[in-house]
Amino acid sequence: MKKEKLVLSKNTFSETMNWLEQELCKAKISQKEILTAQLLLEETFLRLSEGAGNPEDFSVTVALRRRFGDISLLLEANGEPYNPMVEMTEVNEEEEDAYGLAVLKAHRNQVGYSRKNGKNLVSIKVHESSTKDARNTFIGIVLGMVCGILLKGNISAAVLDHISVTMAGSVLKMFMNALSMTIGPMIFISVIAGITNMSNAADIGRMGGKLIVFSLVKLFCCTVVAVVFGLLFFAEGLPGLAEAIPQQALVTKPGLSLLDIITGIIPANLIQPFSTGNVLQMLFLACLFGVFINRAGEQAQAAKALIEFLNVLFMDIMNVVVKFIPVVVFFSMMQFMLTTGTDALVSLGIVFVAHALDTVLVIFVSGLFVALAGSLSPVPFLKKVLAFAPVPFSLNSSNACIPLTLKLCSEKLGVDSRLAMFSIPVGLQFNMNGSNFYITMLAVLMARSLGLELNLNVLVTLTVSAFLISVTMAGCPGSGIIALCTVFETVGIPTAAVAIFLPIESIVGMFSTVSNVTSDVASTMMLASSEKQLDKDVYMAK
Repeated sequence: MKKEKLVLSKNTFSETMNWLEQELCKAKISQKEILTAQLLLEETFLRLSEGAGNPEDFSVTVALRRRFGDISLLLEANGEPYNPMVEMTEVNEEEEDAYGLAVLKAHRNQVGYSRKNGKNLVSIKVHESSTKDARNTFIGIVLGMVCGILLKGNISAAVLDHISVTMAGSVLKMFMNALSMTIGPMIFISVIAGITNMSNAADIGRMGGKLIVFSLVKLFCCTVVAVVFGLLFFAEGLPGLAEAIPQQALVTKPGLSLLDIITGIIPANLIQPFSTGNVLQMLFLACLFGVFINRAGEQAQAAKALIEFLNVLFMDIMNVVVKFIPVVVFFSMMQFMLTTGTDALVSLGIVFVAHALDTVLVIFVSGLFVALAGSLSPVPFLKKVLAFAPVPFSLNSSNACIPLTLKLCSEKLGVDSRLAMFSIPVGLQFNMNGSNFYITMLAVLMARSLGLELNLNVLVTLTVSAFLISVTMAGCPGSGIIALCTVFETVGIPTAAVAIFLPIESIVGMFSTVSNVTSDVASTMMLASSEKQLDKDVYMAK
């Protein structure tokens, strides 16, 4: 942890702001974050000064704290208790400080207040490390592993069983319930929002149709490759993973046939998809509602506004739920170590290696599609997306990558910027190739590990269901877990097996994001080439 301090007063205001800008520039954070930090510092200082009666000699000690990639400002001021956040009331546009209040309100989740040793303490979050979640997850893995090993070697079998089932099992069950409760409505609303935001001139028109066809053909081929990869790479399965499933949950059910999946897409009522967690039925209802809301035109403005609100609401709820993943990973790994041996841990490592390999495979499949459908040399594409790969890997979010992905397409790959601005955001939902490959591969692996028959009917059912479910996946952490549950249930694998892969979920998500973004860029390249909106000189340039 690194911390620098400076005294902020009316006389040193400009000097402090310049110092803050220089220090944040050194940290290589965005100009938007720098400007926001300066505005929040200024408004907080003014409010603390007002609380102290505006004395001329009022000053605040400002410390810049850097910890594990996170950057924050810590303000310390003497005086009577005064919380600048509590003083915020409804903004009156006629008030002189209306702008300042608006700034604080818009970023109130970045500002915290406390009182200690007779001083007012205010913290301002400036920048949050993009690798924070992965770091916390890794810490959870290590601590869970250590606790599991220590407990297993020092306490009785009865107590171990109690800890595994009552403590760890309860935490995992609550998390999965919270995830199921949230992600179903979120998928339903997000799909509707995506459809209602489409315009007749672009998204539902010729270019939109081409983009969707390119993306879905590539996604289906990726699903087939994933099945073949799983069959070859895990020819004998990994028995250690079967041992990790609690005995009470080790009850396999008959898988669904392809006919069952097709006829079951239409629900019997509007409640059934959410009560049973049937993602395919949710997709059907979302498409149905989205299309008819779009057809209603101006009469549906209120409905569209409600959908946008609910979309943001459920995304915020999901962001809160996934914050608990490191804690869940700790208990999951502890339970893993209590109920299994080192063989199961090795098996989990093999899965991780397999996913790293399939990430490379998905990238090269994307390059192959660029060559075949776009009539372009795949070499420049592969070189440039591999050089870009650390960005989606570190951000671990396809949505967060959009601005930088647009820059890659227009400046490095020669795609017309207007086409890229349409294609990249719209194509995200249809290019979850990395996530698709992972859940398909795991379904084959667990079926082999549990000794389930993988005949042609099961493989076709698995391919179709994984393909359809991948189209419904939301671009956020945690959605892959629910998709995995659905695919497992389709094949007849106990859904309790999903808990085995929770410890590596966040980390493998980084690899999946690289594959997803690469596939989205490949679809954009194919569309740009077919529409003659690609600068081949820029594309071929080094």
